[in-house]
Amino acid sequence: MSKKHTFASFSIIEAIIGMAITAIIMGIIFVIFSIVSERMLDYKNQNALVNDLNRLTYSINKDIFDNEKITVIDNEIIFNGYSGEVVKYNFLEDYTSRSREEFIDTFKVKLKHIIIDSVKSNTQKKVFLKLKLNVEVNERDLDLNFYKRVYANELLQKTKQ
Repeated sequence: MSKKHTFASFSIIEAIIGMAITAIIMGIIFVIFSIVSERMLDYKNQNALVNDLNRLTYSINKDIFDNEKITVIDNEIIFNGYSGEVVKYNFLEDYTSRSREEFIDTFKVKLKHIIIDSVKSNTQKKVFLKLKLNVEVNERDLDLNFYKRVYANELLQKTKQ
């Protein structure tokens, strides 16, 4: 045989061993990828609940300070604005919805009960309207307290009525 017609190559045994090692490495990578994907999905689900709670508290705080009147009827909070706009929060069985004109937002926050009350500051000079929501997040009860300052002219209007 002449050297001109020979090629350097792998034997069949070397190719099979190479494929077996590649298959083992691919199996390990697949298992690691599955575990990481599952953990990321768990993290995403937990983070979604925290984001919903943060968005809900931000929205209620904004609506308290942007609107004039708060009304609570059963599992519904209604904010009446200075210019006549209305914002409604409906607390349904498993989630909360906020509707304002044509915009509806939903939060995966479950309400247990609503309490609305008036409280005074430590100096007894300032009066606040307190909105207390008891919600269930991640299977734990959580109290959310919101305060709106009530000014003297509003107190005088209520006493005249």
